[in-house]
Amino acid sequence: MAACRMTGVVCFALPAQAGLSRAIRPSAAAYAVEERQARLIARRPSMGIPRPIGGALLAVLLSTTACGGTEPSASPATATSAAEGRCVTSYDANTDYFPVKQTLTHAVNFTLTYAKNYQVVTVKQPAPGAKPETYVLVRCGTPAPELTGELAGAVTVETPIESLYSASTTHLPFVTELGALDRLKAVASAGQITSPEVLARVKSGAITEYASGKEVDTEKVIGAKPDVLMTQGTEDKAYGPLRQAGIKVVANAEWLESTALGRAEWIKLMAALTGTEATANEVFGKIESDYTTLAAKAKAATPVTVLPGQMYQGQWYMPNGGSYVAGLIKDAGGTYPWAGTSGSGSSTLDLEAVLAKAKDAKVWLANVNEWTTLGDVKKSDARYATFAAYGTGEVWSANKVIGPGGGNDYWERGVGRPDLVLGDLVAILHPDLAPGHEFAFYQKMTK
Repeated sequence: MAACRMTGVVCFALPAQAGLSRAIRPSAAAYAVEERQARLIARRPSMGIPRPIGGALLAVLLSTTACGGTEPSASPATATSAAEGRCVTSYDANTDYFPVKQTLTHAVNFTLTYAKNYQVVTVKQPAPGAKPETYVLVRCGTPAPELTGELAGAVTVETPIESLYSASTTHLPFVTELGALDRLKAVASAGQITSPEVLARVKSGAITEYASGKEVDTEKVIGAKPDVLMTQGTEDKAYGPLRQAGIKVVANAEWLESTALGRAEWIKLMAALTGTEATANEVFGKIESDYTTLAAKAKAATPVTVLPGQMYQGQWYMPNGGSYVAGLIKDAGGTYPWAGTSGSGSSTLDLEAVLAKAKDAKVWLANVNEWTTLGDVKKSDARYATFAAYGTGEVWSANKVIGPGGGNDYWERGVGRPDLVLGDLVAILHPDLAPGHEFAFYQKMTK
């Protein structure tokens, strides 16, 4: 999967490693490239051209691609849909079919509005440089609106969906937390998954792969007719043929959010698709509450100077002051020399420039899968030993949980659980505020 996953090098500032991934905004290019590498389930747009679909086969598949109406297996988190059945059997134009609604308070890259029997979701930037995409999520058994005016060109999706194909490991905590794991039918590639629950379903055959050869098997996807294929926030050469064949391709571009809570709030898009709004409100409400409580506690402490990241291919990708990483450091009661820079991406620096400003940082927050000891750190680059944090042993890496295929849980569960990430950071920077803390993602490098 991700290049950085293979190398094990991942910047704390960058959600992944560089090399294979999505096209990136110029201001965040290197930073975001690294991010996607480590956390995506599979292939990227640059990984190759999808298998061509023969004309005859495409015609057959187009004729058979349609929304299903069968009963889904019961799930404790399907609230309204489970109580009434997936589809409405007696439509009433005066009935509000979304008694439990969601509002967005942190995510800014998508909007969510309601009509009586459908929701309208607009992803403002589905991929770097892409135009907004609108999805009309229609309650099964009710009429879809005319796609005119503001809805012109929108994609109609019948909900609650029964089958989901996922292109990113960051989706997995969302479906799990929502009790909708039974809807996940395929992942691009299972190699980077860390979730034991998801891996168990992969092993049993309940979840398959649709891009195990590093390029989307378009015939397999179209033949399976999933209700939705959710993207990893980049455009892919395979998506055109899939859309042409009637597959509903829905963008998930949570990685373009500039705050940790904004990224996590994309659980509400998954809830809108799966009919689990009540559960999403409860889950995200608890995450938000715990996060803000921790941040308030750390705000009163004296800020600790932090060094985020590490070298990758001769460059240090330093998070800019407007990035979600900068926000996490600040909320944890930390600061760093580049906290005042603008932009949500990162800046590339050489080691000498980092040493000049951050040599005396008290704590070093890295993200390298292979580092477990200070010896590992020095072996990567002998110059690392000149950092004060190395000398005092205050070097930490977000690599506590690594999956059997080398995937890092920080880039999987961590995206949806910023409260746990912040908890780790507060315990690192201000241990007196978190006695007995059990770390979820970070571990200290041993001597």
